[in-house]
Amino acid sequence: MTYGLTRRHLLKGAGALTFAGLLAGGFGPLAQAAQAATVPEFEALRERWVDQITGRKLITAGDPDFTAAVARLDADVSKSVALLLPAGTRTQIFSDAPFTADAQIVTTYKRLALMATAWATPGSVHEGNAALLGHMLAALQDGNRLIYNATQKEFGNWWSWEIGTPRALGDILAILGSHVPAELLGRYTAAVDHFIPDPTLQFSDERGKILSEGANRVDICQGIIVRSIVGNDPARLAAAVAALSPVWQYVTSGNGFFTDGSFVQHSTIAYTGTYGLVLLGGLAKLFSLLGGSAHAVSDPSRDILFKSVEDSFAPFLHNGQMLDSVRGRAISRTQERSYDNGDGAIESILWLARAVDPATATRWQGLCQGWIERNSFESPLKGASIPRTALLKDLAAAGVAPIAETPGHSFFAGMDRSVFRGDGWAAALGLCSNRIAWYECGNGENNLGGQTGSGMTYVYTGKADHFDDDFWPTANLSRLPGITVDTTPLPAKVEGEWGAKTPKNEWTGGASLGTAGAVGMHLLAPGGTGMAARKAWFYARDMVVALGADIKTASGALVESIVEHRNLGAVGGQAITVDGVAHSAPTGTHAVHGNPGWAHVEGTGGYLMLGEESLTVLREQRVGSWQKVNTGGPAATTSRQYATLLIDHGTAPRQASYAYAILPGASARETEKASRKAPRVLRNDAVGQGVEFSAKETAAIFWQAGTVGIMSADGPACVLFNGNPGHGVLAVSDPTQSAGTLTVTVAGTAYRRTTAGATLALDANGNTVVTVNTAGLMGATVELELHR
Repeated sequence: MTYGLTRRHLLKGAGALTFAGLLAGGFGPLAQAAQAATVPEFEALRERWVDQITGRKLITAGDPDFTAAVARLDADVSKSVALLLPAGTRTQIFSDAPFTADAQIVTTYKRLALMATAWATPGSVHEGNAALLGHMLAALQDGNRLIYNATQKEFGNWWSWEIGTPRALGDILAILGSHVPAELLGRYTAAVDHFIPDPTLQFSDERGKILSEGANRVDICQGIIVRSIVGNDPARLAAAVAALSPVWQYVTSGNGFFTDGSFVQHSTIAYTGTYGLVLLGGLAKLFSLLGGSAHAVSDPSRDILFKSVEDSFAPFLHNGQMLDSVRGRAISRTQERSYDNGDGAIESILWLARAVDPATATRWQGLCQGWIERNSFESPLKGASIPRTALLKDLAAAGVAPIAETPGHSFFAGMDRSVFRGDGWAAALGLCSNRIAWYECGNGENNLGGQTGSGMTYVYTGKADHFDDDFWPTANLSRLPGITVDTTPLPAKVEGEWGAKTPKNEWTGGASLGTAGAVGMHLLAPGGTGMAARKAWFYARDMVVALGADIKTASGALVESIVEHRNLGAVGGQAITVDGVAHSAPTGTHAVHGNPGWAHVEGTGGYLMLGEESLTVLREQRVGSWQKVNTGGPAATTSRQYATLLIDHGTAPRQASYAYAILPGASARETEKASRKAPRVLRNDAVGQGVEFSAKETAAIFWQAGTVGIMSADGPACVLFNGNPGHGVLAVSDPTQSAGTLTVTVAGTAYRRTTAGATLALDANGNTVVTVNTAGLMGATVELELHR
């Protein structure tokens, strides 16, 4: 069954005012108000914000999706009302949210914001309820008296005081408007000014303020912008709007967007799928709020943000999922699965589409429609808020044709991430380097995720299970697919919190050529075990070839390379075959196969064994809980069956290796057939690694000067070649991001012309020698045409 939303389904109950219609009637008055007094202008902006966050003008009475959204809102608010303590002498607002914990301060104001939303929502059982209004106003009084005021010092997590609470508080004050007494409003605006006096900074004075960046900057600016609107403060509003521009400027290190589409937060973490999404969503709503007013974001460089939709976010959205390789700590959250982040991305892109030219907006809508229609997991309307429901219905009403995802490889050198799309499948790599940490943990989240940056290979076969089906609490986190691992048990938070440490490896990098790709990582394992490996991946249309070499450890522990660790679901039972023979060992029992040719896991795909290593196969039932991977998760256990294929390198290996290929989605028969025409491994050692897919296609990783097949390089390089004696295409990157030039020799050819930006010569043997300028390219691929 597919849950992709059909146009008929979303248009049911048509007749509601659309977002486009709402804006068509809204921009003009705002622009006119800007010429008049500040108070009317700000009142118009306040009403605009309330419209956006509640969706109150967009609800179609009788539409089942809107009815469901309102019902969810009502249920949440009713639960919160039941937890209210009597006003006046209370020391906290809700019985289960003590103000001694900073996170509960945020919880308190978020609940009040939901109450305000229901109070303002047509059709809600709480709409206009005088008693609820009284509860909210009394709670605001007590909250200010007890905790969130201009004399309070921060404790706990700075985020609670400077982002979480002011954002929720701003929504409450905007929705309640004139119902909030002026004196109380003044005390709250003073409190916000106390905690976030400058939109460019974060942390309180006692901790020493530092520059706010990325998603944190956007969140702080939102808090100040809404506070400025409800407090009628044009100077603070202007300062916050001006402070937004730096968040979308390209960076060369640290936090933010890189020219290659990478997005980094916390300085060392690939975070497109969560922090990047917060940034995109926050900016999209602020652009929508301020557009057409005297305070609209007018910086011409905002086009960088618009480019990020297709350069940074779209590559990591697959059939409605946000790929786990860029979700950081969120992989450990039971309430935030990859489809939740995917739905959030679609919502943000649809918000931002209102701020761009019609052609761009239509293209983005087509991308969103494609992700929705290919989502076979669940409808994005499930659990959707009223505003998201309206956006999805507007999209269906637009009748835009879905756009397919772009096939081929993309490497993001700024954050050590690789994405490949084949025919109906996708693969991604979680890597690390001296710039990017193994992983991030913090706030009790993802404490056991230390191996996710050790080459974890995320394979998506078109089925909507595996990673979103309780993978993270039940998987063996020391046997993640694609990693090479020293099995010495690692402690929780093995390399510290917040991505503070990075491995001091030689390099991690990659290159792309059309639909092909080459990626390499010198792995220095977390935990200081002394384990190291040279790992390479080569992408072709129907497979991923994985090579490992120079594998060694000083710990004396067993070392394994994990070919697959697949979640087969709660019941499992899918066939596992090796060379056509069914795996029949009892569940929980390892079976070792000497030098097999191929293997297959039903419903997942095939595996070609390209080396001479034995293959260990295991079917096991695993039990775990979300609390195991996140201290705030539920303790209830869940069970999933796993198929594990691994290569055992023994204890204390020196110079061990492996070679295999993954054929996502292939049948057993297709896998057997592919084994007879398997790609040829050209080299797999500490000098270089490479494969020949055909007589025309060669891909190589050079760890140092050397030769791989028909290609040689004068130093570390990622190289792909596709060609014949008359014409060829060469792709080259400097994975160290430090070389000024790279020289690559292609043997057996005598090309005489090449693309501008490179020099070409013939050596004494008539081979083509190409020298490429790589200075300042930060690991980006240089693609060259070669002609006779």
